[in-house]
Amino acid sequence: MNSKRREYPEVCLENSWYPEFSSLRVVRDSTTLAEFKKEIGADGDDISVFFTDSDDTAPPCEIKVLEEFCRGTSLGDLESGRGTAGNEKIVWIDDRSSGRDLEGSGDARLYENPKTATELYQAWKQKRFDGDDLPDAARRLVYITDLSPACIHALAATASWLQAPVLRNAIYKHLAFQTSIAVKAPSAGFLTFQLDLHLPFFILGKSTPPKHSAEKVNTKPRRRWTDLSFLQLDATETQDQDPKEVWGIHEAQISFVVTGTDDWRWVAFCFVDTEIDGVLADSSNTDLCFDQIAAGQLQANFPIWRPRDYWIKIFDTRIEQVRRKWDYLALMLEQGVNQYVRFPITSHR
Repeated sequence: MNSKRREYPEVCLENSWYPEFSSLRVVRDSTTLAEFKKEIGADGDDISVFFTDSDDTAPPCEIKVLEEFCRGTSLGDLESGRGTAGNEKIVWIDDRSSGRDLEGSGDARLYENPKTATELYQAWKQKRFDGDDLPDAARRLVYITDLSPACIHALAATASWLQAPVLRNAIYKHLAFQTSIAVKAPSAGFLTFQLDLHLPFFILGKSTPPKHSAEKVNTKPRRRWTDLSFLQLDATETQDQDPKEVWGIHEAQISFVVTGTDDWRWVAFCFVDTEIDGVLADSSNTDLCFDQIAAGQLQANFPIWRPRDYWIKIFDTRIEQVRRKWDYLALMLEQGVNQYVRFPITSHR
């Protein structure tokens, strides 16, 4: 965890990339942050040590948001598979080794998707490299719908010291409904890359009005919903109507972050609300053979190996998905508002 400042000029030119990222590097990143902290005598559970490490102090806002969201949950619940940690299949993962030439399909670890948070924890507790009878997980993808406290525990307990600051910030931005499109490399310490894509937006649709949960334990990110029943948008729709469903605008978020040390060793984290992609557990076996981070647009066994190429492809796919949602929202609201202005009394009934 060397914090010595590097003598690299700032990278600000178009298409610039540190040359180190284009060479396979020797990286000692097999120890998780939780294991490292325990070795030096740190107190606390997986979440508390995940908040900070010796080279990084988490901003208070990150700590507050993550602590409040994970309140009432524990690593013990995750390990034992109690409650939603062992019941909800909200995770899709793909781990595979990469060849020196970055070609072909690589050698993938055999996983049965979708997985629960407990199954994610069990899979990622295994050695990433040099494991017994397991391919190296050089290129690692994880996709989670409706990010839960149990999944955060699983990620926190298995994140390496290089991944922890990036992952913590990604989780914070996803929970806090924040926007970020950025390419980052730290100015001090071990040279890594971070490619961010956080897209908060609004979805218009018909649904049963969400109930305010009285539960003390969170199960998914809290998103706001706005009732638009007064606009009578049904006049623009011809399909059969469910009387229990009303029109509304729902907050939704796509968060996608890639971090690593070079073109051969990197991890992609993706968190998506179910209002965008639907319920993962309802996916067919055929659907699950496709890359869920790419919204099923890429076959998992034909991977894009270089992290920049992969990030750009996901960016293109997801931004188009958001554009279609925005176009539909704008069209329907324009028609609904015009109807409301022209016939305000009728619309208000």
